[in-house]
Amino acid sequence: MKWTDIQQWESAPLQAYAVECENKQRKLQAAGDALGQRLDSLLGSGQTVKAAKAALRKQIFVIEKEVNFLISSAEIASEGAQGINEIRANVDDAKQLAHSWNMTIDSSGNVSIDAAQVKRLKMVGKNILEIRHMVDIAQKRVNTALKRAQELVDSLSQKLAALEAGTFDNHVHYSATVKSRPTLPPDGASAQEVASWWSSLSDDDKQWMINQHPDVIGNLEGVDYTSRNQANRIMLPRLQQQAKEELDAYVATLPSHMSGQQLEEFLRLSARVKALDEIDKTLKKADSDGVDRFLMQLDPSGPNILAAVSQNNPDDADHIGVIVPGMTTNVADSVLGYDDHAKVMREAAQKSAGPGEKVAMVSFFGYDAPPGILEASNTDMAQAGAKKLSSFLTGIDAAREHGAGDAHITVAAHSYGSTTAGIAATLVADGVIDDLVQFGSPGSGVQDVSELHIPEGHMYVSAASYKDDMVQGLGPDSSFGKNPDKMEGYKHLSGNVGWFLPFPTIGFKHSSYFKEGTHANRDIARVIGGNPPS
Repeated sequence: MKWTDIQQWESAPLQAYAVECENKQRKLQAAGDALGQRLDSLLGSGQTVKAAKAALRKQIFVIEKEVNFLISSAEIASEGAQGINEIRANVDDAKQLAHSWNMTIDSSGNVSIDAAQVKRLKMVGKNILEIRHMVDIAQKRVNTALKRAQELVDSLSQKLAALEAGTFDNHVHYSATVKSRPTLPPDGASAQEVASWWSSLSDDDKQWMINQHPDVIGNLEGVDYTSRNQANRIMLPRLQQQAKEELDAYVATLPSHMSGQQLEEFLRLSARVKALDEIDKTLKKADSDGVDRFLMQLDPSGPNILAAVSQNNPDDADHIGVIVPGMTTNVADSVLGYDDHAKVMREAAQKSAGPGEKVAMVSFFGYDAPPGILEASNTDMAQAGAKKLSSFLTGIDAAREHGAGDAHITVAAHSYGSTTAGIAATLVADGVIDDLVQFGSPGSGVQDVSELHIPEGHMYVSAASYKDDMVQGLGPDSSFGKNPDKMEGYKHLSGNVGWFLPFPTIGFKHSSYFKEGTHANRDIARVIGGNPPS
């Protein structure tokens, strides 16, 4: 595997081929189902009936084979497309770093820097240890891309060989005559593979999967959000009951005077009960305001409940805004309040959207935000959260590519969440995030905008005056990334968050970007609605 080879790889042809296979498969499957019904309708045992049945079975067999071949081909192509996207992201990261430090990457992927460049870097304040460290980082990025490329080639080669041999398991098992249910995709399947698998299922099989595996389908990246919402709403009352039973059982074991550890566990279990109840209340707000809520994610697997709620359906929205909250936010204490923030943003964004276009607004509580200043003093939780956010965004992109088509996706990230989102934007493939807005940001998460896998000119920052929001740029550049308000490559939105307090309060406006009617809020919403201020 050569460095020059993988730079030529493009995912678009594979993605287009996967969608083409899915479209052909659906048409053929409809024909196969119709022939299966005709076969069932043939009654009698005469020679004419027997001959007709034999002819139909022969046709059905050919269609079943072709349908399963197309399903398998789409899944393999989808894996290849997502794999190439990930590899190209690694390639771009390595090339960007090499360009910034004037390094050279040869055709085999060896990174070097000549003496003249070392001398120049020393003259601008870089020491030899720092230079060597950056060369090592660049080499690791190149090696990661080459390793992943070889792994992808090996994986695709094995699956193509299995497809040719007739042993590839597409987890759909289509048959027009013998009813067999699909199986869940393997652990570790990419969002693209899942989306291809899910789009190949009949409506009946999708419903069966939702009913049988709501805990999996509700959080499976690549599945559409109408289906995930249904699955998660099946799970919500079950989890509410389970959480209450766990809390009651724990309380029954407590002594009259709790230790510190016992109190901590009591509070954690109580928060899980409250979180699920608050999600329930948020969903029921649709009854009063008429705006559908979609429970895009409901993850009880960790110590805290994680979730994501959308106003309007992400499956058919033209514009999808994803709010990423910051420090001290969590489902139990924040999901209801952020649903109000989402309403303000969505209504303002709708005014900026084109005629007939729809906006979906997501409150993303799919990561553990720092509960206090101590935890927010480093980026450990941002790094962990970025992986979850990037996976979530990749899932939206994949579901739309295999569904209604591409949507305009904007990440609107506040405070510590902006750092989390900036790091996440280095992990997603190009084309997943269309616009990034960071506001009240302690740090962008990167040292240079070229690290972000976002189109040039589509990074925005909203910053109130520093006396009103002292969080901005507060994090150390080395870990939090540079302050987006002072970085080249960012477009500046209004930072006017209004004078709504009875008297000025230093630093108190850190959360005022969500306030309805302010210039800052309108500018952020305009980006979400696809009509950013010039």
